Amino acid sequence: MKKKFFILVVIFSVYFLSCDESFNPFTDFKQDYGVACILRSDTTLQLISITRSYPEGENTGTIPKFLFEDSADVRIWYQDSVYRLKDTSFYSIDNSDTLKYYYSNRFKIGYSKDIELEVLLKTGKRLKAYSKTPEEILFKNTSEVLIPPVGKTVVQLFWSVPSTQYYFLPRLRFKCEQIINGVNVIFYKELPIRYETINGILSPVFPKPSKNLAVSYQLEAINRFLSDYSNSLTTPSNVTIHQTLDFEVLTFDSEVSRYISVSNNSTNNLSIRFDEGDYSNISGGLGIFGSQVHKKYTRLKFLENYIRNYNFNFLYDL
Repeated sequence: MKKKFFILVVIFSVYFLSCDESFNPFTDFKQDYGVACILRSDTTLQLISITRSYPEGENTGTIPKFLFEDSADVRIWYQDSVYRLKDTSFYSIDNSDTLKYYYSNRFKIGYSKDIELEVLLKTGKRLKAYSKTPEEILFKNTSEVLIPPVGKTVVQLFWSVPSTQYYFLPRLRFKCEQIINGVNVIFYKELPIRYETINGILSPVFPKPSKNLAVSYQLEAINRFLSDYSNSLTTPSNVTIHQTLDFEVLTFDSEVSRYISVSNNSTNNLSIRFDEGDYSNISGGLGIFGSQVHKKYTRLKFLENYIRNYNFNFLYDL
């Protein structure tokens, strides 16, 4: 039987899981275990999902289910320490779904560090995996520093890294503030690289994971995004936009990058799907154990007149 597990790693938020099953009632029973863990450098909250393909005591030929494997001894080795993970539950916004994970909030990863995972299941079965966190990227001096750029129609940002094995996911956002019900709310808006007509509708297009060491944002796309946002507001001047933009590049380690390469991923979120025929670095099971590191570029700034032309308020950053 071909068992498929889907893990959608929403970059900058917790992991969300779903599944899809191909069922053949004449196939023999086989209990498989799926592991999904991508350690992060931007938070101390590290999550791991461990699932099995059949519920305990289920008869052969029963449709597989996506089930959390509880009572596992989960440990991660990082630098000179061993971290034992605990199990917990996360609830969806409408409380319709409960997602279970093992977690630790005691460490975050750095550059070029060995990481190791070992899971002892209650059946006595062991799952193991190894990886190494990515090297640090360096932003080049040729990267743009102003929006709008002087005499250009694109905003280009460049970086370098010694290794050629990594995939990258860039993201450009601007910081906003707005008084809502007497409370100053801070939030971010992500800028698209361009607009395309999709199913007859002009839609924003955002970066996808790739091995490119640069990204280009069309100034026309930035103009359109700001114009559309301004037009969507009753009073745009109630929104304050900060001078300094938030540009960030996520670098995925060799294991996650290898998965992206073979899966031909086509979304700006990292969508991980694995089954018995897909890439896996989990010894004794299926799935991915790896890491991602974050690096920010803080030299890119809006010009005040440019933002005020869209009727927003403007705030200089110190």
